[in-house]
Amino acid sequence: MKQAEWNDITWGVSSNQMAIIKSIEISQELNVEEKQSESGQSKKVIKGLKQEQLTVQYSTAFAVGIDPRGEFDMLKKCAGMQDEFILNGKVIGQDQFELDEVSLSNTIVDDYGRILTGDITLMFNTENSPSTKGGKGKKKKGKKGKGKKGKKGSLKLDPADIAKAKSM
Repeated sequence: MKQAEWNDITWGVSSNQMAIIKSIEISQELNVEEKQSESGQSKKVIKGLKQEQLTVQYSTAFAVGIDPRGEFDMLKKCAGMQDEFILNGKVIGQDQFELDEVSLSNTIVDDYGRILTGDITLMFNTENSPSTKGGKGKKKKGKKGKGKKGKKGSLKLDPADIAKAKSM
């Protein structure tokens, strides 16, 4: 049973593993600009919508067929890539989602230093993503996941690297 997929990565239950999404958060807000009129009055102008944000969290464990550290390392390599996010067979939104951040938390480590279980959180956005209307989404060309490591095993992308990759 497939729950979701993005960039050839699937979540769900199979005979080999259980990668079940615990939570999904989707958000989008207005892009509002505040202007001052000649009389000094403050006026809000709605410029459109800001980028759509998507956060996905799921648990990993050797007991369900997933090596938490291996899964985290594989996902770090996907940072900066774009594709449609499909949930329950339906595409979410109208744009491709770019993976911006990967984190591994709530881990249990054994006496030998192996991570036995952990929660993986993926953060995506649609900023500067090409529309997927009229066809299957394409992966972004350019740099893959060149970023800086942050605290607690999270991958933080350098804004200069992102801008450089988007201009290619």
